[in-house]
Amino acid sequence: MVYLIVILLLAVADQAFKYVIHLNLAPEQYITVIDNFFYIVNHRNTGAAWSFLANVDWGIYLLSAISFVAVVAMSIIILRVKNHWLQASLAIIAGGSLGNLIDRVRLGAVTDFLNFQFGSYVFPTFNLADMLVVCGTIMLVIVILAQPELLDGSDVQKSKPADGAQ
Repeated sequence: MVYLIVILLLAVADQAFKYVIHLNLAPEQYITVIDNFFYIVNHRNTGAAWSFLANVDWGIYLLSAISFVAVVAMSIIILRVKNHWLQASLAIIAGGSLGNLIDRVRLGAVTDFLNFQFGSYVFPTFNLADMLVVCGTIMLVIVILAQPELLDGSDVQKSKPADGAQ
């Protein structure tokens, strides 16, 4: 149950950052933090990472559906497994996914605000939710590599049949 609260707190933190961005910057306006390297910007992305599916009308609906299913699935897994590292990594991923899902449903686009440039290369603008998904996924990979027995399902709490039969 604690990890479901973590999901909500991470999504709220993501939304709080985005709220501050909306309050202080007009769309596509930016603040220079480190010239020619780091900018805070108010950018709307109707797609996913690297604007994937941004140029199709149905993309936002597909991405919203995928995010919703992923958050629900990860929440169910969190409630069923006993491994705290696995629960934590899934909660971090789900918190980020929920943060971006809220934007897609509420605004029809995700608010991205962190922009980095490396010489002439401009890295795709991202947000806290994106960082949570990436960091949670890296953590999940490390957990699975360190504890491959998690993949055999022995960590899942099995529910007892209603009629008592085994």
